[in-house]
Amino acid sequence: MGENNAPWVSLAARVVRVALTRKDVGYAELAKRLAAYGLRDDEKGLAARVAIGRVRLGLFLQILSAIDAELPPIWRVPMEGAKSWETCAKEVIWCELNQIPPLDIDEVADRLATLGASFTHKTLVNHISSGNLFLPEFLKCLVILRSRSLDAFIEYRDLVSAAHRQLGA
Repeated sequence: MGENNAPWVSLAARVVRVALTRKDVGYAELAKRLAAYGLRDDEKGLAARVAIGRVRLGLFLQILSAIDAELPPIWRVPMEGAKSWETCAKEVIWCELNQIPPLDIDEVADRLATLGASFTHKTLVNHISSGNLFLPEFLKCLVILRSRSLDAFIEYRDLVSAAHRQLGA
């Protein structure tokens, strides 16, 4: 993820670390809990993935579930039932998108590009519509959508501040 994405990667790592800290779960314990979901990654691998921003929204949702974190209210329905984590991520994104119409996926993708997304417009649209976003890009979406869904894990003003830095404001 490029240098211009560094503030977002840092914020995404902070979100994961805060979630783990609030539940007093370290990476070794997290690796054990995620193994129950079929994810085979050791603590070093998980820590590295978090540090470099390679956590997709689906994995973040798995982490929240594995540590029994309280979910943002808007995400509770999409997280119910037996379905893939990618489907849960897609439904979470759609819940967020549906909060403030009339933004459509193309407009969100355009705004993500403005905030330094390192993907083409077509790829961004595909990632948004499939729920296959990396956590840093999802955080950008939350700023674009003015969503306070992750207030329990990060201050919204920190997300806004990263957006302002990205835009050079």
